[in-house]
Amino acid sequence: MQRNVVLYVSEILEICKKVKLLAYFGSYTRQEDFVEGISDINIFAITEDKYLILELASLGYSPIVLSEKTLIDICEKGDPICYYLLYDSNVICGQFPKNLKFNLNNFTCERIRKSIFSFMSSAVTSFFRKDEISTISNSFKALRSIIQWKSCINLKNIPLKNDELKNRCRELNLSVCNEFSDIVLIRRMKAPLSLWSLDKIVEVTCSEFKINCAKPSKVLELVKNPVQVTYNENGTVIIKDNLGRETKIP
Repeated sequence: MQRNVVLYVSEILEICKKVKLLAYFGSYTRQEDFVEGISDINIFAITEDKYLILELASLGYSPIVLSEKTLIDICEKGDPICYYLLYDSNVICGQFPKNLKFNLNNFTCERIRKSIFSFMSSAVTSFFRKDEISTISNSFKALRSIIQWKSCINLKNIPLKNDELKNRCRELNLSVCNEFSDIVLIRRMKAPLSLWSLDKIVEVTCSEFKINCAKPSKVLELVKNPVQVTYNENGTVIIKDNLGRETKIP
């Protein structure tokens, strides 16, 4: 369970001396979406001092540390992380580079799309490892990424707040809307995710890609003691058991 992290004034002053900008980003900036113990506490710094990433991590944060040039480059390229840093952050000290702009393009949408199966694989793997928090967190991220991906493609924007994501899901008539609303509630209540619910998440996720995927319950039928599950975009699933043996479905 994560502890509630607070930067004290002395820590802020010391860190701000080393950076051009220090900012929170992600759900920690949105009280209505942040869930203590499940949500990451993301913090971002612009600096040449790469050691700062270790310093921030030691304080309990999930940090991103970039040079100013790297930030400008990823914004021009259209990397989604730039979008989150620019439009979903609260500045603690310093400022963003002047005239910094985000270039939303096909690369942006593709990066979001590629994250979906990674999150889903992590969710299922965490379930089999009995890591309830990671199961909920990655299931939430997988469904959120589907909505963001479709919005990126069709509407050229990326919704961030949970309420915006729910509205956008209905607007785009996606198949994951009920599951997304459910996982938001489960996440807020810190309730365990059932195998049935995880099956449904995998089913609706794969349906958005028009493929059939083996559900976690099916994985359990075929493989005893699975410890790692990897879902691929072609519908195949690779499972490793606790003895290191590998099974591929179908």
